[in-house]
Amino acid sequence: MKRAIALSLMLLACIACGNKQKNAAAPQEEAAASATAPDMSQYMPKLVIGEPVPDFEAPNVLGENVRLSDFRGKYVVVDFWATWCKDCRAEMPAMKDLYNTYGPKDVQFLGVSFDTDLQSLIDYGFENEIAWLQVCNQIKWKENPISVACDIHWIPTMFLVDPEGRLAAVAFNAADLGKAIAEALAS
Repeated sequence: MKRAIALSLMLLACIACGNKQKNAAAPQEEAAASATAPDMSQYMPKLVIGEPVPDFEAPNVLGENVRLSDFRGKYVVVDFWATWCKDCRAEMPAMKDLYNTYGPKDVQFLGVSFDTDLQSLIDYGFENEIAWLQVCNQIKWKENPISVACDIHWIPTMFLVDPEGRLAAVAFNAADLGKAIAEALAS
């Protein structure tokens, strides 16, 4: 089983490396989306920008433990999501665009899946060519110690973590996350 998963992930990485096309939204579409965006402030984590993000550990799809602190020294996008989440799935094409844009600029991407069925995560990743690292401890979202430690009240929630492990930005969509990454890399 592990061999099949490893082969699937290698194939997925090869597919993703060969597929670097961007799908830019028209300015009118972005304006319309932001004009109708709901107030998400009630879901904002209570973590403070500039303060350390709680370290966490979870297994990747091969069962190997990964810690957030493993990425110190680099910017890290942490995407808290689940395959069963409609909003998460809707953001995935834009997240892939961000990965294709900023992954080559040494920004690391880490998906934290709140799926309870690991095979669902593996299948979704393969079918949708998700090339970045995914971790999943198979614990329900609101009971998950990672969700509790990071104060996650909505998914998708995306963190930008700076090279020192401090919170640089929080976003609920890839467009806002992209702006935060661009600003962080420009400074």
